[in-house]
Amino acid sequence: MSGRTRPGVLAGKAALVTGAGRGLGRAMALGLAEAGADVAVVELDAETGENTRLELSALGANTICIAADVAQVAQVDQAFERATNELGALDIVVNNAGISRAGPETHEVTDRDWLDSIAVLQTGVFYCMRAAARIMIPAGGGVITNIASIRGYVPRPGRISYSAAKAAVIMMSQTAAGEWGRYGIRVNAVAPGFMKTPMHDSDVAKGTFDEETMLATIPLRRFGQPEELADLVVFLSSEAASYITGSCITIDGGLTTIPSG
Repeated sequence: MSGRTRPGVLAGKAALVTGAGRGLGRAMALGLAEAGADVAVVELDAETGENTRLELSALGANTICIAADVAQVAQVDQAFERATNELGALDIVVNNAGISRAGPETHEVTDRDWLDSIAVLQTGVFYCMRAAARIMIPAGGGVITNIASIRGYVPRPGRISYSAAKAAVIMMSQTAAGEWGRYGIRVNAVAPGFMKTPMHDSDVAKGTFDEETMLATIPLRRFGQPEELADLVVFLSSEAASYITGSCITIDGGLTTIPSG
């Protein structure tokens, strides 16, 4: 937990976070609970999802764990219905679930890797946005934050499927923001850079990139922490961000916006 999140700023709100069993999703779920929200943990891996639920419960949050694959529309719709019924509302949705299929260049990417990436990173976000809006429109509003990536607008070799999906997430967020503003729904994307997560460590272990080389290109000379992303998502979910919608906010230590030398 970050220790910087304002306690109570989301009191009385009900949130749903996908991919909340570990890494960035876990940190964001904890941040939302710290801020006073009740939280539905949606996670493909039921064991890690339950671990997060126990952590949230220890913070005093009303929380449930729902095992679901965001690439399966029936599972998504059922998860959103259950979360709304059991938490009593659905005010905040964070679409974070993801996979990393990095390494091969475009001509070596398999059909399976491409389809899996698009299914989770793009189609899954669409399913969850749609399910959220169908609940939030009759309720009179809500906040949706989609976790994109700097790779959604800055290319890198070996990331064709990941970059394509994350670019789509940014455009999907902006499109939905334009459509749903009149219903009181705010939609934003967040584009993290290199964050210290289990997925990051796995990519390093596979040789996808070299940590020391990457650190030298980041103006702040360090990787981001999941708690820093959580703080941003809590802010976007709160009334302090009530006039922010249709934005893609980068959190990358200056990597993509400040020349490294």
